[in-house]
Amino acid sequence: MAAAGIVEVVGRAERNKRDKRARLIAAARELFRTKGFEQTTTSEIAERADVGKGTLFFHARSKDELLVMVFQEDMGRTINRAFATVPEAPLLDQAMHVLDAMLRQDRQDLELARIFVKELAFVRGDHHGIDAVTDSFFSHMRVLIERAQRRREIKASVDPALLAYNMFALHFSFLVVWLGSGRHAPDPGKPSMRQMLEMQLAGLIKSPVIGRSGARSTRILEVRKWQAPK
Repeated sequence: MAAAGIVEVVGRAERNKRDKRARLIAAARELFRTKGFEQTTTSEIAERADVGKGTLFFHARSKDELLVMVFQEDMGRTINRAFATVPEAPLLDQAMHVLDAMLRQDRQDLELARIFVKELAFVRGDHHGIDAVTDSFFSHMRVLIERAQRRREIKASVDPALLAYNMFALHFSFLVVWLGSGRHAPDPGKPSMRQMLEMQLAGLIKSPVIGRSGARSTRILEVRKWQAPK
């Protein structure tokens, strides 16, 4: 077979592989959303995707790994797009630009978001897809923090990697409280994501910065008081 023919065959095989993977992810997403994670079987996913069970297990060794694939595609894409459009602004606003995008993604599909929060922390098997998403968040957020340090906005003694990790932990704890409540939107009677992040950053400020309004402020953050509902 000529070299061009071999390339064509390999290209067609790769496209077919990607197509089947995409169909499996779409089928798993829909069935997890409508039937729930526990009630969905790999046989149903394979049938919905119109592929054989062998093909399913070639791409994912378990239902858990299919859930990871869905999470990686949905949240991974959201995080990458958010970081690609981060505005020129103080770190708080930049971080909230990303975290708000993540929260909007969860709000668009609450049932799937609840499954992610409940199941992914204890997923069995390959964690590569989860790690790929969180590592992307950590690495991109670390860059924003380092830039804020160079702007003398955040203390130089702050470990950027640790602060990025703490930001993600705050996001996850916020999700647990919100999604566990059964509400369609975060409870306005509880601290907002922005308030939680403001409190995290309050002790890390370095010097005055220029805010979005153009006015010079003696504080980077204005930590608003939160009162528990009576």
